[in-house]
Amino acid sequence: MKAAQTLTTAAALLCALPASVVALSKVETRNLDIAEDDVSRGLMHVTVDFKDECLHKHKDVCIAAINAKLAAYPELFEDREAFEFEVNKVREATDEGYNIVSMRLNVDETTVGGLLGDGMIWYPYEWCLAADDCYTVGPWDCDVGIPLLPEQCCKMIQDSVPHEDMNGKYLECYTEYPVGSPSNPVNPGRVCIHTDADGIVVHIPKNE
Repeated sequence: MKAAQTLTTAAALLCALPASVVALSKVETRNLDIAEDDVSRGLMHVTVDFKDECLHKHKDVCIAAINAKLAAYPELFEDREAFEFEVNKVREATDEGYNIVSMRLNVDETTVGGLLGDGMIWYPYEWCLAADDCYTVGPWDCDVGIPLLPEQCCKMIQDSVPHEDMNGKYLECYTEYPVGSPSNPVNPGRVCIHTDADGIVVHIPKNE
């Protein structure tokens, strides 16, 4: 019964929005991590991607376009007055910390899930023992029938690349918490923007 009420509420919300708003961006509804009493009332939020406003554009243009959409269609964003923008430059091979492998955990934060939820962990650069001696490392499958613990996954990764690189560094591991996990709960007032070194948006921002 609660599921039916939630779906009905979501449908009513989307039907109440102007057709032009729904056409502007992909709209996705999510249950908030809220108390059982609130769930019974069918409270939800709408996640909107800002591909047209932001992708391959400068972050300042992106932020201005998102703010304009918020001002034009506040009902789409729970009538909030402003977004909290988190702007981060994506890591590059020349950055400090290039040797870190990011392991995204599952939502329960106990095991490794990977970016796609399939347990696969990727490293974006070649591993160079010398300027003319570089090779690809990974990906690593950290779901061997059951998802591995972060410590187990990291050990497998490091065991597969036992040599230090030309800068004297070894692969290190970092645990990343997915949106919706206890350490990174859904926040419909937050928009994360990822840019390159020139401030150009490289991933599609969402309010989540």
